[in-house]
Amino acid sequence: MRIKLWLWIGGSVLLLALLFIGFQQWGRVTTSAESLSRNEAKDLVEKRYKGEITNIEQKDDKYVIEMDRNQIIYEIKLNAFNGEVLSFSKIGSKKEEQEQEPFEEGQPDQENQQELGEAGSGTKVILSESAAKEIALKEVDGIVDDIDLETSDDLMYYLVEIETADDREAVVEIHASTGKVLSISFDD
Repeated sequence: MRIKLWLWIGGSVLLLALLFIGFQQWGRVTTSAESLSRNEAKDLVEKRYKGEITNIEQKDDKYVIEMDRNQIIYEIKLNAFNGEVLSFSKIGSKKEEQEQEPFEEGQPDQENQQELGEAGSGTKVILSESAAKEIALKEVDGIVDDIDLETSDDLMYYLVEIETADDREAVVEIHASTGKVLSISFDD
């Protein structure tokens, strides 16, 4: 009878120890991550894009950052928790502001980016999401489901997910600076 009592006590202690360890592990997983500070977000963007930050605001779980790169103003949306770039888009030009000339609608964004690249600054120029979307749709017919700007070993590229008419999903990988299609893969 005493053996059964000791087995129950030992089993209970073991169960409590396992529950304690489980709650500690579960607690670590469910705690909310700390967001980047304003200075950390600023440093991250300045190092990544080599420009001057003119404005930075935190809205909910992202930072909205304005950057001046060679007289062109860009808006960068950055995930406040992991530093992932959510979007990178051109919003204006200091040259345009100074000259007060209206923007010509027939002039594509890529021409402005090409001029920036030829300026000899050595900085990388990023295609807009809409330009990447157009390139992807020339390769695969369908509807764009999602588009993400990714970075891997100093290579920036867009991953464009496209739903095709035959219910397949294509993922088109596009070089963010040159617009070259790097790969196309299909999921069933």
